[in-house]
This record gives sequence, structure tokens and C-alpha cells, in this order.
Amino acid sequence: MIENKTSKLFRGIAILMVIASHYAGWMYTESFNESLRVWISTWGVYGVDIFFLLSGYGLVKSNQKSGIDKGFVIKRVMNSYVPYILIAGFLAVLDKHIDSAGAFIKLLIGYDYWFMCVLFAFYIMFMLFYRFGGRAKEILLTLGIIGFSYWLYIKPEFQDFWFLSNGAFLLGVYGATLEDKFGDKLKSVIIKSNLAFISFAVMVICAFWHVFGGALAAHLCASIMFTLMTMGLCVQFKGEGFVLPTLGTYSLYVYLVHTRLFWKFVAYKESWSYFKGAVIAGLLTLVFAVVLGFLIEFCLGKVTKLLIGKKK
Repeated sequence: MIENKTSKLFRGIAILMVIASHYAGWMYTESFNESLRVWISTWGVYGVDIFFLLSGYGLVKSNQKSGIDKGFVIKRVMNSYVPYILIAGFLAVLDKHIDSAGAFIKLLIGYDYWFMCVLFAFYIMFMLFYRFGGRAKEILLTLGIIGFSYWLYIKPEFQDFWFLSNGAFLLGVYGATLEDKFGDKLKSVIIKSNLAFISFAVMVICAFWHVFGGALAAHLCASIMFTLMTMGLCVQFKGEGFVLPTLGTYSLYVYLVHTRLFWKFVAYKESWSYFKGAVIAGLLTLVFAVVLGFLIEFCLGKVTKLLIGKKK
């Protein structure tokens, strides 16, 4: 239903949304239209919606092929956790941030990179419940994510974005599960019902809801509607082109390095405008992340094959 290149293309869109939202959030308000800046700063949550949707979908499709075996676990560790530890660990050592046991633990769980922390929790729950949950695996995963999200909600140290997009992961899981049961019939229903358009319309209603009150509920509803809209678009369009799919392939690396490079180049020369520094930082981030990602994944790919013991 969602082809591999389509997934990469939408991941490319998602990472650009995340970068744009962070740049807008860090922008000096006097140098930019404030309403536009605030609007762009909300894009990141929707970018995470896309990532979680495709992650949930991809995990189920991989499980349907091979099950939760040694290779499944190793690939997730080598594709996500090891690159994170290499880059985040290097930056933490460079900045001398690992000055206590607590700081080291935060590094291990991805606390300072909240997206990684939540994603790792999803991966662990998925592998445990799909390996040992039997027929109740979907229910157990759903309850686990709801419970985890509620825990994040009641803890004052976690902001709303720690849990707003968590439903997108479940939608990806159930989308892949229903596809396995109904095949092309599900794809036909999504296209004929114009899921993308309907979801967009409801999302607009949620925006007005937010204006007139009930902000958290409106955000949650908008996140779900945006995720459904994305699913509808993924089904209807094939991934084409080179730039966006490439960025999607190495989106993890873009996410991990973009903050560091942004502040490095925005403050590089006092004579540079904020906009000039941001553009240079953004372009360098994309190029550097792709090259770095290619080199790391080339090396880790060799290690992964050795650990699994056979070619997949």
C-alpha cells in the first residue's frame, strides 16, 4: 500500500518540516513576521506524525516478512540506535555534557533528543508484544502506547509534543495490519473515500477549535487527521524524484546534526543576517547529513550482515 520510495519521499518532507519548525522557533522575532513564524514553528509536530506513521507501518510489514527474530532486532539497533549513539555521544563528549551518571543515562535513552527517546520506547514495546503477545499483540501495543503517553502527559517535565504524535504510530500499525487482511480492497476504500481530503477538512475544523478553546484536544485531533491525510496521500501517490527520497533515507542524520550546525553558522559572523546564517546552516546540514549517513550506514551495513550471519 505504501511503497518504499513513497515512504522515503514523505520522510524527506517530514524532516524538512521539522527543520523549518525549529528554525522558526529559534528565529529572532523582530526580524520576521511573527504570525508566520509561529505558524511555521508548528510544522514539526506534523513532521513527527509522518515519521511515526511510517515507522509503525514499516515495523508491521517487516514483522510480516520475518517475524521478531535476531535479524529484526539487530537491524533496528544498527539502523537507529547505533547511529544515534555515535552522533549524539560524539556531540555530548565534544560539549562536555557527560558530567554525571544521570547525564550518561539521559544520553543512552535519548532524553535530550525527545523524538529518539519516544521512538526507542515504541520499538521496545513493539518487539516485546509482537514476540510474546500472541493474538493480543495489537491490543497490548495499543494499551502500552496509551499508558506511556498518559505517563508523559501527567509528568510536568514533559511538554505536549512528547505525546501529541503517538497516535500516528498506532495508525501506521493498524494500517499495515488491515492491509494484510484486506489487501487491495483497503487501498481502494482509501482512494474512493478521498481520505486525504476528508482528513484535511476535519483538520481545518480542529484549527478553529483550537482558536476558540480546547487546545490540547484540538491538537490531538489535528494530529490524527493529519496522519490519516498523509496515509491517504501515501496510498495515492508514488514516490518520485531524487532529492526528497534521499533526504528521507538519511533523515535520522539530518535530525541529529541540524541543531548543532544551525547555531554554529547563525553565530558564525556578526555581519551575517539571521536569514543568511540559517540558509547556509540548512544547506550545509542537508549535504553533510547525507554524506555522513551514507558513510556510517555503509560501515554499519557490513557489521549488520556479520551479526545476522547471512544476507537478507
